[in-house]
Amino acid sequence: MNIGITGGTGFLGAYLIKYLLNNTSYKIWGLTRNPVEETHENLNWIIGDLNSEYDCVTLIKNIDVLIHLAHNNSPLISNNNILSDSNLNLIPNLTLLEGIKKYGKKVHVVYISSGGTVYGHLNNYIPLKETDLCAPASSYAIQKLAVEYYLQLWSNLSHISATILRLSNPYGVLLPSSRKQGLIGVALNTLIKGEILKIYGNPQNIRDYIHLDDMCRAIEKAVNHKKKYEILNIGSGKGHSVEEITDLLEEYTNLKFKKEYINDENSRNLIDWNILDITKAGNKLGWEPEIEFNKGLQALCKEVIQSNAKNSDFIFNI
Repeated sequence: MNIGITGGTGFLGAYLIKYLLNNTSYKIWGLTRNPVEETHENLNWIIGDLNSEYDCVTLIKNIDVLIHLAHNNSPLISNNNILSDSNLNLIPNLTLLEGIKKYGKKVHVVYISSGGTVYGHLNNYIPLKETDLCAPASSYAIQKLAVEYYLQLWSNLSHISATILRLSNPYGVLLPSSRKQGLIGVALNTLIKGEILKIYGNPQNIRDYIHLDDMCRAIEKAVNHKKKYEILNIGSGKGHSVEEITDLLEEYTNLKFKKEYINDENSRNLIDWNILDITKAGNKLGWEPEIEFNKGLQALCKEVIQSNAKNSDFIFNI
């Protein structure tokens, strides 16, 4: 199977490509704006940009399935300039869809949306179902939801089939401490480096977290789930607060955080509670998470400590 991936050099995409390359029946085609040194006999890089219809077609003509991860910006700062956010995200997505239509090849699109933001602020604190009303509270979430609707339009017009995965918060690697997204990877990196962890918003805010391995298994199943159009929540179905996570990281590393609490307009607008109902993914994909949160977090901390990751390539520098 020929699988295309956008965002393949990012946090999620880089991990996913390594996972998929374990299956020798997959041939991976990644679209990237910059040359990539990593090579594999089943991995091909196409240098290009989603803003170019020509580059989009170059990718599409080689593949049967597209795993679409590419996105710029984060929920925390996307409201700062909504014109810029739209140009960075919505226009490239529409260019991609126009390229698919004009080339005339029906591909299956697996789109990685955001289970953590598209539903917005809630008051009932009941795990969120795919049928629940979406009330996005950031430009980031609006862009994600808009792409979902455009994919539905294109599937109704028979240009594509599409599986939308509303993903919760993935963890499983270190991330640069400067990032504004990916709490666990960022926090653990600041902890082992002795840097200050900036905590945005209420430390009691609760999120649903999923290990990258469980995410990859869900995406792989979605690759073969070629229904006309379907939306599925992918998460753990359980929630953990920022404070709980930092406490666990300190316990598992025997280190102590230096914390700075940020209470600006962006951080006050963060959603206070988000847990996904993953029943539908179990029914439709035969998927459920296998890595229990505390065990996954403890294993990550152990791996980081053992690898002396302060200066290692274990950090995803994106």
